[in-house]
Amino acid sequence: MQQDHEFRLGGVEAGGTSFSVSLCLGSDPRSVACQVSVPTTTPEETLSRVAALLLEWRVTAVGVASFGPVDLDRTSATYGYITTTPKRAWPNTDLLGVLKAKLAAGGLTGIPFEFTTDVNAAALAEMHYGGHSSDVRSCAYVTVGTGIGVGLVINGEPVTGALHPEAGHFLPRRHPDDSAYEGDCRFHKDCLEGLANAAAVAAKAGVPPSELSSVPDSHPVWAWEAHYLAQLCAQLTLFVSPHVIVLGGGVLKRECLFPLVRAEMLRLLGSYIQLDRVTKHVDTYIVPSALNDEERSTTAGAVGALHLALQAARAAGHGQDVTVAAATDAGTGMGADFTKASQ
Repeated sequence: MQQDHEFRLGGVEAGGTSFSVSLCLGSDPRSVACQVSVPTTTPEETLSRVAALLLEWRVTAVGVASFGPVDLDRTSATYGYITTTPKRAWPNTDLLGVLKAKLAAGGLTGIPFEFTTDVNAAALAEMHYGGHSSDVRSCAYVTVGTGIGVGLVINGEPVTGALHPEAGHFLPRRHPDDSAYEGDCRFHKDCLEGLANAAAVAAKAGVPPSELSSVPDSHPVWAWEAHYLAQLCAQLTLFVSPHVIVLGGGVLKRECLFPLVRAEMLRLLGSYIQLDRVTKHVDTYIVPSALNDEERSTTAGAVGALHLALQAARAAGHGQDVTVAAATDAGTGMGADFTKASQ
């Protein structure tokens, strides 16, 4: 059996804007040896570049954490597909099958893969490496950016069923001062994603999404945003009772949202929930991710993808004999796109 220190783990965090491709040497997914950002263009172009990196690094296992919706049913003919995504050119893309085929064509056959949603992977990363208290056995991970996604891990296992959690599309109550905005979701208009994603917040603040950081904390749009995210946190609390809710994504870089969301969730729950973890210790119940570290070029999703690769490698119990020398700056052939994450 291959020893943990011999693992060469490849992680693919597939996003709507870019794919983050990471290499970990060993068994700690937080230790990223190499990371490259590949722009999300067409499936053929993007997946060819991703596969080229994994081949160059001679990975022994791969974890893929993808934007969705995706098919996670291993018995399905479309297992590993991105399905009804609004991302142009990507609906009904055989993400997993194409990557496997490209690696096999490059000489890496029989590489073990593990696959889930980007947010389920992030929730897994939080459970294993997020630094939460030892009694935390379940986690909800919420990302708010271009879309809104929710990943769930219960007793150490990501939640999947006929599909996977799509709580970002539940229908919230509108804030009383936010009645004019139609909604940004192409499927539902004013679902949570349509009212609270980055594009929606920017439109209501009267700025393009690229200038959202310029909107002051005092603008009423942040109270509206907190109202919607608090409803999601309240629903998660009532439906699945996680031990911790982690809020991430670009919009949650706005730190003023955390106290607003916590207070609004408690107001919405009233006095119905009488649990110290939720009420007295709400500041450790709704938290930011400790894994989203720009200095170390890590995100919860990237760590989660590498954790999936680690699971796949250990389940397979074997791997390719490869050399560490392949993963050098000169060896990537990617020029300025190449990033070494600090150890």
